[in-house]
Amino acid sequence: MQAQALLPMIWADPQHMPEQLAFFAVRRFGPRAAAAVDRRKQRRPAAGADELRREAIAHGTRMTIADGAALGGPFMIVMPVSFVAALLSQARMVLELAVLAGHDPHSEDRVVDLLVLQDVYPSTEAAAEALGGVKRRPPGGRGRIPRRTRWSMIVRMAAILGIVGGGGEKRSRLQQVVSTLPIAVLFLVGMVLPLIWVPALAVIYRKNTLRLGAKAVRYYTPGAVGEPLRHGGRLSHVPRGAGFAAVLRVLALAVVPFAAAAAVVVADIRLAGGFWGTGLIVLVAVSLLAAGFWFVRRRSRRR
Repeated sequence: MQAQALLPMIWADPQHMPEQLAFFAVRRFGPRAAAAVDRRKQRRPAAGADELRREAIAHGTRMTIADGAALGGPFMIVMPVSFVAALLSQARMVLELAVLAGHDPHSEDRVVDLLVLQDVYPSTEAAAEALGGVKRRPPGGRGRIPRRTRWSMIVRMAAILGIVGGGGEKRSRLQQVVSTLPIAVLFLVGMVLPLIWVPALAVIYRKNTLRLGAKAVRYYTPGAVGEPLRHGGRLSHVPRGAGFAAVLRVLALAVVPFAAAAAVVVADIRLAGGFWGTGLIVLVAVSLLAAGFWFVRRRSRRR
């Protein structure tokens, strides 16, 4: 699994998480991006450049939703895996767009491009200068990193993905606290209703991956100006259907805990804490069971 292969490098160098992710993506996905573009051209020889770009972004958006929202699943403990998987899927999409624009996906210049497109650095010059002090292949991290460092790194991943504001750049302490609030709220809600995590991430990933794709098109192909991305309805509908299908399945499971809690209340069953206490206990318990069922089923299908 790509995300799990990358995580030890991030633990070893948490201060340079975006840089290590970009290095890993170019090393691992550079050749695959070129091969994917070649296959797409062979499969659709009559397709124009705009159509190939739309297809690359549509595929990248689907993969970000599937790998990011579904891989981590409803359990908060695997949040870093979910975020890294989504970031890698987005990076692969950017590399495919670079190939379509005639750029070498293996070049370290693509690392610079990724960091600029993710708003980690304001310019290619700043990104290239910063990369001078970053190890290319840090040894896998061992032991535990400080809890505050781990949490700051997760928040920064969320910022790059667009879950919280601020992009990937380093921010002041006040900005970090303010940007942490949305993810903290989602985390707390997810502890009670774990399945809410999946549809929430699916919607956020779709929106921000499409935005990143349009930004990459403007970056690599200035003449295109992203026009087909705004007006070609085909692009926006392909990932929407795939993403919302997954969301609907999750929402169907999410209804089960509320239905069970309502049934217990209607039956006037009292477990603890009277009316509200019983309803809350059943809601949380059944929600955790539904999330466990979802997680086991998802894992079994991936084997």
